[in-house]
Amino acid sequence: MASEAAVSFVVRKLGDLLIEEARLLYDVRDQFEWIVGELRRMQCFLKDADAKQKGDERVRNWVKEIIDVSYDAEDVIDTFILTQTHASRRTRRRPFLCVKRYICIGSELATSHRVAKKIQHIKMKIGDISSSLHTYGIRDIDDGGQATRLNIRRRSYALYEEPDLIGMQESMTTLKKQLLNEEARCCVISIVGMGGLGKTTLAKEVFRDVKLNFDCHAFIYLSQQYVIRDVLIRIIECVMSLERDETDKSNEYLTERLRDHLSKKRYLVVIDDIWTKEAWDELKLILLDGLNKSRVMLTTRNKEVALHAGLMSQPHYIRLLNEDESWELFHKKIFPKGVICPLELMEIGKKILVKCCGLPLAIVVLGGLLSIRDKTFSAWSKVLDSGTWHLAEDSNQCKEILALSYYDLPRYLKPCFLYLGLFPEDYEIKSKYLIRLWVAEGFIQQRGNEIMEDVAEDYLEELIGRSMIQVARKRSNGTVSKCRIHDLLRDLSMSEARKVNFFGNYADNDTTSSSSSLRRIALHRNVDESEMINRSTATLRSMLCFSDYSTICLSRLLYRGGRLLRVLHVTRTQENNLLNKIGEEVHLRYLKATGKIRSLPSSANNLSNLQAIILTNSGGTLPSVIWDLERLRHLYAYQWNIDGHPRLSNFRNLQTLCLNPGSWIEDGLDRLTNLRKLGISGDVSSHHKALSDVIEKWSGLRSLSLPYSFSVPPFVSFAHHQNLYKMLLVGRIENLPKMPLDLAKLTLYESQLQQNAIEILEKLPNLRILILGWDSYCSEKMICSSGGFPRLESLKLDCSNLRYWTVEEGAMKSLKEVELYNRRHLKTLPKQVQDLSK
Repeated sequence: MASEAAVSFVVRKLGDLLIEEARLLYDVRDQFEWIVGELRRMQCFLKDADAKQKGDERVRNWVKEIIDVSYDAEDVIDTFILTQTHASRRTRRRPFLCVKRYICIGSELATSHRVAKKIQHIKMKIGDISSSLHTYGIRDIDDGGQATRLNIRRRSYALYEEPDLIGMQESMTTLKKQLLNEEARCCVISIVGMGGLGKTTLAKEVFRDVKLNFDCHAFIYLSQQYVIRDVLIRIIECVMSLERDETDKSNEYLTERLRDHLSKKRYLVVIDDIWTKEAWDELKLILLDGLNKSRVMLTTRNKEVALHAGLMSQPHYIRLLNEDESWELFHKKIFPKGVICPLELMEIGKKILVKCCGLPLAIVVLGGLLSIRDKTFSAWSKVLDSGTWHLAEDSNQCKEILALSYYDLPRYLKPCFLYLGLFPEDYEIKSKYLIRLWVAEGFIQQRGNEIMEDVAEDYLEELIGRSMIQVARKRSNGTVSKCRIHDLLRDLSMSEARKVNFFGNYADNDTTSSSSSLRRIALHRNVDESEMINRSTATLRSMLCFSDYSTICLSRLLYRGGRLLRVLHVTRTQENNLLNKIGEEVHLRYLKATGKIRSLPSSANNLSNLQAIILTNSGGTLPSVIWDLERLRHLYAYQWNIDGHPRLSNFRNLQTLCLNPGSWIEDGLDRLTNLRKLGISGDVSSHHKALSDVIEKWSGLRSLSLPYSFSVPPFVSFAHHQNLYKMLLVGRIENLPKMPLDLAKLTLYESQLQQNAIEILEKLPNLRILILGWDSYCSEKMICSSGGFPRLESLKLDCSNLRYWTVEEGAMKSLKEVELYNRRHLKTLPKQVQDLSK
């Protein structure tokens, strides 16, 4: 099934290249079209071949040959486009040098000859593969792509609004009592169970219910390949604040800072997915053991780890679901609330359910599969008969069920799912980055006139609806902010990806790809270069680096090859010159880099295919050639200096723009009609008029951020901004403008608001998060009237000037969390916020 997805993706990508690069492919276009046509025909036979692979090694080899020839065709076309692009640039630069021109012509002829030979070789291989069809009895059973699509976007997000806590209520009660008891010493409480039982779900819900009883709290995912420094920094980020330069200090310094902070606090730290006793021994050195009723909660699959960590308390074991609980969870995943399973489906549904053995993950994933199938006896019978359903009593218990759900994915979703295996275990993936990566990789199919990112968001929602991805965090407007993949599903994605050489994953010196030629790699830890010595980088399309320990290896890989790169995603690099040769990768579509990078080379103008530039460190300089990149869709470079005079008129496709202020605000900003997120970091006071005029025209704007702006433009009204759900404004606001009705999150600093502003804000029907930071509210009184703030869930308020605060009955009825700062002058605390305030 992975082979069908891999070939389908390559064939579609090749078809797109024939259209997009027609100018460069003019003299070999017919031959490439023949190859693509033949591969499309081969694709029709893959469904039957995939079904026969397990029992016939000859068919397995046939499938491998199809995948290899598909990749070969992709490599030839991409390499040909690369050489043609370089040749055309040389001609433009030196049109008057005849000798150089003749040399270029000779080089182009040699390239064309090599390409012709490779094309001929590919055609011969395709001929051999075709002739084998009848020999192996492989038939065309293509279903015409009759996969279920989510044509209507689920704006309510009802499928994953509530966690699945069926059968866990007793466990929740027990754990909350243990966490909140009066025992003075720091206790370690462990949740133990096999993979897929719901340990993380349970821990998150208990944490959410009790965290406000502690002075500070943190929820940390650990995983097998953890780095202690990363864990240390993540805990610190949750419980205290550090200056930017402190994050570069030694582990000893950071540990001392954390322990000193915790010594004065009653803290709760949850460490999810700890695997070894050695890991706990290392972690306990970070956490302070005292007599302040602090608590540490662990989740683990290993009973020995739990007993080792919690010497004074018994581990809490999670059980499998019983028959009634299993049916309740199964029913919930398949049928909308209030809909009862038809009687004719109950019997076969329970037969299917028996195969899950009470394992929640298996039930949820299988329910996700059936939720998009027809609710008929015939459709459910096919599911019951389609798997071997062999379940062993270990962490691989639901492998067959998970594989069944993967095989059921439509072709367009399979590469998107496989891609998740590139990310580290237990990693929270920002959905905006994942969506941009999918678009850059070419996974997203054009759908009418829709913007690619919207189609990709539908793909993400469909994978969530099928329970193949978990929602880790939601935005204020209910959309997915972060997601993660269960480690058993991640194992499945890596296993399927390995079969088709979809990627190589380097984690703790362990690679999941045995092929000598890699197409995508992920570096999670430091990798010995000797491991890469026999691996060709010439075919690399994507490089994702998640650790500063591995950037040296990444740098060497870049310099050894990678000229066909489409994606370069680097976090925490310590190498300032890492991107010096980046201009040679003309296929590059996605560039994200953080760390010590301070500049992009002037050769970046060669990157005409770039769709996303994301630079999250500060102090660098953007070269003027950036403004020639007409295909750019996302430019994120807060705190970067701007070289030259920006020409925003070239950026007709731009959706995200985050920059320092400059003349570009006055010149061309109004032409960015597709802009969805605007962020300007710095003083915009000299551009108030232009900024106000252009923002008022953008009805499609979703997010507006003006940090460090010193003063806010006098906006007239946001009433017609139907999509604007998030705003961050810094600076005085003389008169609060009419706000968008769908505004879900508002953050203000130094705005100096009065009571009349509260009268406007409390009428917003969808406001869920309100942050009134330093010097945002200047009046001594605040009155929240009855019925006001109907959907407000989180309030953060600086009370420096506030003395009298009245919350009338019926106001803030949805409030769940309150943080109050500098409240020494506040005379009384409204009863509606007393139990919630921190």
